[in-house]
Amino acid sequence: MTATTPAPRSDTLVIGLVGLAHLLSHFYQIALAPLFPLLRAEFGVSYTALGLIISLFYGVSGMCQAFVGILVDRYGGDRLMLFGILTMSTSVMLMGLAPAYWVLLPLAAISALGNSVFHPADLSILSAKVSSDRLGRAFGIHGFGGTCGYFLSPIIVYYGVASFAGWRAGLITAGLIGWGAALLIFRYRDVLRMPAGQAAGAEAVPSLAFYSRLVRNLPLMAAFVYFALIAGALAGVQNFSVTALVEMYGAPLALATAGLTGYLGGNAAGILLGGELADRFPRHALIATIGLIAGAAAMGTIAMVPLPMMAVIPLLATGGFFLGMTGPSRDILVRAATPAGATGKVFGFVYSGLDLGGALGPLLFGWLMDGGNFRGVFIAIAAMYLCGILSVLQLKRGAQVSGEAPR
Repeated sequence: MTATTPAPRSDTLVIGLVGLAHLLSHFYQIALAPLFPLLRAEFGVSYTALGLIISLFYGVSGMCQAFVGILVDRYGGDRLMLFGILTMSTSVMLMGLAPAYWVLLPLAAISALGNSVFHPADLSILSAKVSSDRLGRAFGIHGFGGTCGYFLSPIIVYYGVASFAGWRAGLITAGLIGWGAALLIFRYRDVLRMPAGQAAGAEAVPSLAFYSRLVRNLPLMAAFVYFALIAGALAGVQNFSVTALVEMYGAPLALATAGLTGYLGGNAAGILLGGELADRFPRHALIATIGLIAGAAAMGTIAMVPLPMMAVIPLLATGGFFLGMTGPSRDILVRAATPAGATGKVFGFVYSGLDLGGALGPLLFGWLMDGGNFRGVFIAIAAMYLCGILSVLQLKRGAQVSGEAPR
């Protein structure tokens, strides 16, 4: 679990390349969403049928992550990371050539297989290759890259290409971007290289007993629940907050959308600051707890207090900022609670909670919206943040018991 201590320049290159890979994974996750109206017109299918593509993607990704973690520990995260980029970019490129709707479904499943690689591979590389005194910033840049991927995807795929050249050109262009990034990462693969079979201190091919112990490990199960809660809350913000604000305040769509933009921008800034805080201050559980309380307070205020939209937008940005601030400290807590030699397996398992939350969260928020409980959307988001505090405290205890208490 102790990272090597390379030169700062080597650290910077590793962090940058891994951050780029994480950006691409999030970039491809939502590449289809802005194109749904165009796909619906092209193939004559319902939005429910298009939503099935997304559900299939997250379902396959979640089921594969734990298995991919085994491969990361056995063969090295650098190899798997390149596989993920090439698989996702090629699948998205082929979607641009799809002659019928049904072709999109197996391509989404293949893309999900590539997506399942990134969290166990990326975080294993950072844990092994970046020196401990820069690990918080490394996790921060990793999270920042993912947020930038969400932000850039509709700008490039829809506005940059599809809006004037068609959805097929947009997806093909997106795929080519991934191939270019893969060539860049391959060029510097030596700095990322991890020895195959590095998991000498753990089972290279874990048995049922290993996973039985993992499921009984309360801190790591708490991390799984934490990721499910945060992903569920993010699904509420990304997919339902704009419509909820329009219904609550009669706000123009552009102004309500500005609130979501503020949340994402605040989240990105919070991740960067959270990386600095994680490296400079040893109280990682306290940082994460403060961030979750502040984020819940911002969302609760939107739900409970009638406010003008010009006050709601900065509150959303504040909520996003404080949630982003928790990310690097949270990842350090997970790393500290992880058994030696099992980084890939553990990160693969706990991060599969993201896919569970991403799949189940929309069902809850859709139910609230269908019932006209628009303020309930923000109440549910705040409640998920507060429940996450219990997971953070359990993680802290696990890190202390493991013998590698967070700095």
